[in-house]
Amino acid sequence: MSTSPLTLVHGRYVIASAKPPYGEVIRDGAVAVIGDRVVEVGAYCDLDRRYPDARRIGSAGHIVMPGLINSHHHGWGLSAFALGASDNRLESWLIDLAALPHVDVYYDTLFAATRLVRSGVTTVQHSGISRDFGQLRNETESALRAYATIGMRVAYALQARDRNTFAYEDDDTFLSRLSPGLAQETKSALAQMGEPSFEEFESLARELVSRYSGSALIKVLLSAEGPEWCSEPLLNGIRSLADELHVGIHMHCLETPHQREYFRSRYGKSVLSYLDDLNFLRSDLSLAHAVWMTEEDIRLCAERGVSVCHNPSSNLRLRVGVAPLPEMLDRGINVALGLDSSGINDDDDMLQEMGLAARLHSMPRGLNSKWAPGSVDILRMATIEGAKALGMGDEAGSLEAGMRADLVLLDYESISGPYMADSVNPIDAVVYRARNRHVDMVMINGDLVLKGGEFTSIDEPSVREQLAASARNAPSPRVTAWTNALRKIRPEVEKFYAGWAEPSYKPSYFPNSLL
Repeated sequence: MSTSPLTLVHGRYVIASAKPPYGEVIRDGAVAVIGDRVVEVGAYCDLDRRYPDARRIGSAGHIVMPGLINSHHHGWGLSAFALGASDNRLESWLIDLAALPHVDVYYDTLFAATRLVRSGVTTVQHSGISRDFGQLRNETESALRAYATIGMRVAYALQARDRNTFAYEDDDTFLSRLSPGLAQETKSALAQMGEPSFEEFESLARELVSRYSGSALIKVLLSAEGPEWCSEPLLNGIRSLADELHVGIHMHCLETPHQREYFRSRYGKSVLSYLDDLNFLRSDLSLAHAVWMTEEDIRLCAERGVSVCHNPSSNLRLRVGVAPLPEMLDRGINVALGLDSSGINDDDDMLQEMGLAARLHSMPRGLNSKWAPGSVDILRMATIEGAKALGMGDEAGSLEAGMRADLVLLDYESISGPYMADSVNPIDAVVYRARNRHVDMVMINGDLVLKGGEFTSIDEPSVREQLAASARNAPSPRVTAWTNALRKIRPEVEKFYAGWAEPSYKPSYFPNSLL
């Protein structure tokens, strides 16, 4: 037995992992933690005798489980809805999003992190889409400082894009249809925003990878914002840089039918075929959304080992559809779960997201009964498969000896009250009934970040106050010019997509009768 300080975490149930087919659950179990690692998992009576001097947390009234992994997020504490962008279809919503007030990134990210931790998330993939193009470095540094403050594990995806700012066509072509005055106003405003060059992106990426190469909590990824927003030279540059630096790549892909049809009309092939021709599809790539994949796309992802990050709440809120999750899982694709800063209740509750995913994919898919993912599958997406998607498969996602000590304690009495049959599988109880209000403690890297529902390292009310104050600040003149231009061109964006014909397709789901 080690002489290092040891913590024994006790639970009525210890969900050690969501490995197929049934998961691994220990009744009246415990997890022994030394430093930042799990050293042993087993029956509480055995570990209690083995480690008599250990600090003890948890009880027979808790469920102990691996920390959840949010595989796709943007670190927005104040959601787009809270700032004034109502839910809409993605292409229109993106214009509204870009025209929103800018808030303090440090406090925004820190507030987002508090909400994630409160719902049992110990690791988040932060897709660093900038709200202020010219502040890539400052926004990145502020976000990483926020995660360090709260002590949260993050895979930070540094983002790049270089085309199709307003719609899925060349900027000059789009602007040519505007009045000369509005076109000039928009060009001037865009120039003032100062979108970073690839050289600036590359320099910052190299610096961050070097700085955090030995970090236990921060991992750096590269992000191509999406193939419709990245030229072929940029995609090639990101792929080459990722290969050189030995880091993963994350990107939005096939979120909407418009994105699918843009590639079919422009390139005569699917998005995934286009990326495959560039040798972009590898096991180090994760795709956010992937709602509009065809059977061929699914086959390509499966064969290339590409991960998919499923975001059911966001997909519903932005009217993009329901991803073909059962088909992806059937083909062996590694599918993770993400909130996309757009939880169904605008509260970033990862526990609720699991329940939504389970229920959503129980919808009918034709006349014959078909398999739908169960609670173990959904929990695995939010743990083991999330870790794999972020390149952390040997560190996080389960409670096993040698893994990072990332775990969550849920109040089982509140989840099960006033009565729950003893025969109910605790994984079912978590997926179908648990919410953020049931999270009592959260340990990340061996440190208790949340204890008794209170944060141990930050003043949460102060974070909320500082964030709200920053949202009330008057924007700079250049930001004002940019947002004013976007509001003026929004009708032209709507008009651009109005002429797109709906393609015929075979839907993955049949939620309604065909009229």
